[in-house]
Amino acid sequence: MKLKVWRRDPRARLPEKASDGAVGFDLFALEDQEIPPGEPTFIRTGLVIKTERPYALFVFPRSSLFRKKGLLFPHSAGIIDFDYCGKNDELKILVLNPGPKPVKVSAGERLAQMVLLAVAEGVELEEMTDPPCEDSRGGFGSTGGYR
Repeated sequence: MKLKVWRRDPRARLPEKASDGAVGFDLFALEDQEIPPGEPTFIRTGLVIKTERPYALFVFPRSSLFRKKGLLFPHSAGIIDFDYCGKNDELKILVLNPGPKPVKVSAGERLAQMVLLAVAEGVELEEMTDPPCEDSRGGFGSTGGYR
């Protein structure tokens, strides 16, 4: 499979796999930027990427993003739809700085990773008048058994 990638900005760096065993492609910051405390902020990649069905593109934080920069993804992961590939559909990385001081991000810094995952299509919803399962597991967080 080939992904169609357009450098919307000529400074953009193409996604890269850090090793042969890497699942995701690293995404890079396009330019130097300061992330203020408490404000969700978009970091540009300068890229527009089109996936081929049934593979959707998901953007996750790199495992070191919080440890090294103190930044979080306020939405946990980004989902890039199949049709998000027009001239203004730049892939951006949404981060949040929960700390008290601004955080500097440098151009070319690896901040996120994109992963391709197959998604189901043609799914229909069937509304039920009763719960779809007879037995309940106990609700959210019920399998951990905290004591």
